[in-house]
Amino acid sequence: MSTGTDIEHAGAEMTTEPAGLDWDQAVEKYRDGAAVDTLPGGATVTVSGADDERIYVKHQLWTAELHRYNLEKGVDLVNQGAIPREANKFIDKYRTLVADERPTVAATILKDLGYLS
Repeated sequence: MSTGTDIEHAGAEMTTEPAGLDWDQAVEKYRDGAAVDTLPGGATVTVSGADDERIYVKHQLWTAELHRYNLEKGVDLVNQGAIPREANKFIDKYRTLVADERPTVAATILKDLGYLS
């Protein structure tokens, strides 16, 4: 029997959404440059720096910028289940759903940051 002072908690489950991209962590890690492990079959790249809007990467033949907006959108889509969390499967979906902005390098960076497996 329930009294007026009883508090019912039926159906009150705590849920937490996966965290989005922590840009401050990325900038802290890459601000002064960093070596990153490449994906199998991927080009060897080095992060040369990071700022409020971009992560800068270089390869022996080219340089590129990964834009914060695109990386954040990629992580959001991973968290929603629209893009696979496995790095090698992430690449094609990222290219199609987010941007054709060095998707293999984006996967490499997001794996290095712990967002992909």
